[in-house]
Amino acid sequence: MRRSYQRATLRDVAQAAGVSPSTASRVLNGGDLRVSERLSARVLAVAESLGYVSNQAARALRGRRTAVVLLASDPRTASVAAIAAGMEAAGRERGVLVSITGVGSGTAAHRTALEMLHALRPRALVVTSASFADVPKEQVLPQLERFREDGCGVVFIGEHDTPFQAVRFDDFECGRAIGRHMGGLGRSRAAVLTTPGHPALDCRAEGFVRGLSERGIDPGSVVVEQCELSRDGGRDAARRISQMRPRPDLVLAGNDVLAIGALNEFRRLGVDLPADIALSGVDDIPLARDVTPALTTVALPFDDAGRAALEMSLAPDAPEDVVLPGRLIVRASTTSATVEDR
Repeated sequence: MRRSYQRATLRDVAQAAGVSPSTASRVLNGGDLRVSERLSARVLAVAESLGYVSNQAARALRGRRTAVVLLASDPRTASVAAIAAGMEAAGRERGVLVSITGVGSGTAAHRTALEMLHALRPRALVVTSASFADVPKEQVLPQLERFREDGCGVVFIGEHDTPFQAVRFDDFECGRAIGRHMGGLGRSRAAVLTTPGHPALDCRAEGFVRGLSERGIDPGSVVVEQCELSRDGGRDAARRISQMRPRPDLVLAGNDVLAIGALNEFRRLGVDLPADIALSGVDDIPLARDVTPALTTVALPFDDAGRAALEMSLAPDAPEDVVLPGRLIVRASTTSATVEDR
């Protein structure tokens, strides 16, 4: 008897269903020759009972694809959760099921996840570009191309360097808006907290420098502080900035997670915000308004991005990328007044 912890094989399914392995393969893997509905139903039921393939995957293998997968390095983040909510709302309207796959970090993890997802043949794959920030594109492009060759729509959310369609945020203009705001505070020593090789953060930093220059601040004077993309990374960068002489008095963190880590460390070190340093982030995650002082940031429409990405993934002939604007929200970390602006 086959032990329960052993993986069922195609031959196991065929034997239990009373059909030949070739017939079982045609039902589960597709083929030119048709199999009767009665036999197909029997093979699918046996396959599901043996754990050979789920009922949803079996339907996909037979050409009736209903699953759209969101691929992210960490599905627990506020931004990914908002994207997923937008995708799920749009998916219900379109009659498709949205699932989320968290892959962690690193090339090996991404390659393994893509290989497993490809075997399930989803109808579409939506990828958060941040999840591929530390993965050389040549290591995963062939796998992503396989999805498209099999009729699966592939769409990225965010800045990326691949030939696939994308829903993008206007990161450069987001950074520029912050630069113009902070450059008008009567200060002149600016710094950026960022992570190397991250396209979105690179665009935000470039926009920030442009906005500062429009306020008369020399772009060459801006300090770029590289750090890990995490709250701990923000803390470490804030510690280094606090020791600089002269110390920067304007700081843009590439996203709110970095900014909140930096904010906590500045406060621990006795640096007053915004009197000593004006600090801003990007994203407007829920925690940004609850920290003290509340964080100036740019709100990005993650829910809208999820909806747009799902629609685009189901219509792979869409003519061009979608670019979504952000909204500057000024809070107490840069000024005592709290206002909203475009």
